[in-house]
Amino acid sequence: MSEVLFDWGRNGVRHLAPRCAALVVVDVLSFSTAVDIATTAAARVLPLPMSGPDAAAAAQDAGAVLAGPRSRESWSLSPSSLRSVPAGLLLALPSPNGATLCAEAAELGVAVLVGCLRNAGALAAAAAAAAGAGQVGVIAAGERWGVVSGPLRPAVEDLLGAGAIISALPGARSPEAEVAAAAHAAVADRLEPLLLDCESGAELRELGFADDVRLAAEADVSGAAPALRAGALEA
Repeated sequence: MSEVLFDWGRNGVRHLAPRCAALVVVDVLSFSTAVDIATTAAARVLPLPMSGPDAAAAAQDAGAVLAGPRSRESWSLSPSSLRSVPAGLLLALPSPNGATLCAEAAELGVAVLVGCLRNAGALAAAAAAAAGAGQVGVIAAGERWGVVSGPLRPAVEDLLGAGAIISALPGARSPEAEVAAAAHAAVADRLEPLLLDCESGAELRELGFADDVRLAAEADVSGAAPALRAGALEA
């Protein structure tokens, strides 16, 4: 039986990709949750590791609609803003963490899926099917000291999202994966207050996006299992 592995960030992708048949990127606040909301509506998501003019050019080249800065009024990295996306839309979604890891993993030739708390069960089943007899790696994106640059800041929300997915995956677990699953199991009955009070959640609350955190804290409410196909994530 194959083993489930766990690591963090861009270095974790580079470490696990040669050993795994599938990698799951977990960026709960907010890329993974935004992808879940959009793909549940039958939209597709073009993950962009860049922003500004480069992102606009990449979106135009792909024929995609570019998501704007975090907003409630227009489609953006705010998951709440994406509940109105129409089926069939190709949405270009810039993200310094989740989208960057998707691009990195795709370049390394491994199957790429995007998971969060909302779709943990469905995503685990899809990742196991994609990996077949191979290993599944689960990557917690984390945040950055300095927002978009600087060293990795381990993030509670991504540890818990990764742990939820690992808990639903078949197979033996590495020690790192076992600890992530145990962390999720220990607090699974109080995810919302923990996410609202953790460093990333508090930042979003202060900016007026507490609803995004509450959406992200909903466990196993989605059957979407977004996977990267021809450069875009689709359920």
